[in-house]
Amino acid sequence: MLGCAKTERPDIVFDDFEKGQFLNWNKQGESFVTPVNIDSIREPIKGVHGKYLAFSNVDGQGESRAQGKLISHKFKINRNYISFFIAGGEHDVRECVNLIIDNKIVKTATGRNDMVLRETVWDVRAFQGQEAIIEVVDAMASPFERSALGFILADNFTFSDKIHHREVVFEDFENGTYSNWQVEGEAFEVPRNRINVYYPISANGFNGEYFAFSFGRTHDKKQGKLTSKPFKINHDYITLLVGGGNHPKRTCVNLLVNDSIVYSVTGNNDGNLRPHQWNVKELKGMTGTIEIVDHYSDGWGHIMVDDIIFMDETQWYMKIWVWAIIFLLGFVGIYVIRRLALKPKSNIKISPEDDEALEKLKSIVSTSEIYLNNECSIQDITTVSNYSEGDIDDLFSKSEYGSLINYLNYLRVEAFKQQLQDPKNEAYTMISIAERCGFSSKTSFYRTFKAITNITPSEYKNSLK
Repeated sequence: MLGCAKTERPDIVFDDFEKGQFLNWNKQGESFVTPVNIDSIREPIKGVHGKYLAFSNVDGQGESRAQGKLISHKFKINRNYISFFIAGGEHDVRECVNLIIDNKIVKTATGRNDMVLRETVWDVRAFQGQEAIIEVVDAMASPFERSALGFILADNFTFSDKIHHREVVFEDFENGTYSNWQVEGEAFEVPRNRINVYYPISANGFNGEYFAFSFGRTHDKKQGKLTSKPFKINHDYITLLVGGGNHPKRTCVNLLVNDSIVYSVTGNNDGNLRPHQWNVKELKGMTGTIEIVDHYSDGWGHIMVDDIIFMDETQWYMKIWVWAIIFLLGFVGIYVIRRLALKPKSNIKISPEDDEALEKLKSIVSTSEIYLNNECSIQDITTVSNYSEGDIDDLFSKSEYGSLINYLNYLRVEAFKQQLQDPKNEAYTMISIAERCGFSSKTSFYRTFKAITNITPSEYKNSLK
């Protein structure tokens, strides 16, 4: 059985294209030559994972008139979910990714007519044990339909037993531009940060470096509006951070559906960006746009916005549950969470003989660096250590880590910390470093790092400055 823990099968990365070849695919047509290195693509891509991805835009040109298709090798569905990232044209026939069983399309996904890679998760529990293929389709040159981009991007096809309910970051302004928005008026010059926020405003509560801000060199005088690209509402909630003026209809953020405002929120006449949440479950399947409006030039005549995020109900109630636990249990709750988050278990009794065997086994696993392989199995550990599977499970169950997989993840986190501090790795993203340290996906990395360290990877990185 694959995996380092018997109770949970590991994710299978079907293809992340990091080998620079379409090894698991057959090619048709001319659109897909080889996986494309993101450094060779002129237009910035958001949400990139790793260095390579499938991109049907031949030779990186602006308009792709070539067409083609990637057809995966057949595989048996033996996990509950298939996830992947997709961007590019929004056309469910000509620019799409399809799951095919018995020559029938049973699942399909498209981009949103932009260069933002967003995750799609297919529930395939109903198809367990059946053979399937995946198609990545580019069957439309740009002039065919002006409303859709003439190419498609796809990456990180992963099979998993669990759905992670990942958040989709619609906009966090971290590219330092308003390139994803239609800009009207003069109020919105560029996204702001600590350096280019003009006196007398001091902003608090935003995340990352940048946030949308209509307060510029002339302070509150200028007016304007940002309008997002249309998007299909596929999640239960939209959350966002909002600060600035409290002037309904004048300094506000609006959600529009069918050209009507269905939600609107303002600041509180201060510089604090506060969280807000819109319940959009009843709007699923409909097309929406978001407006960030500054139509007011007197006191507090500006708006501040950051982290527009789409999420599902499980995520929202999970956050409420976590905050309730912290609130009710206080320091006791924090202590329990840390104990569950792979902290040493000092009350575990272990014989001197087992303790000696465990230390030897830990040393073998650590020095062999087998944990850097995200597909390592317990059989691999037996090969390098000459310990039986039963002995490995028994020794780590008595250890401070509780299980072998917890120890492997601890080593991966420590390896990530060391590599992040190495000046030679300054050019690499945290995700690419994490993958080199043995993490199979962005989600597993963030979840594991937070569980072990009680802070996020970004918070840890900031602590090094």
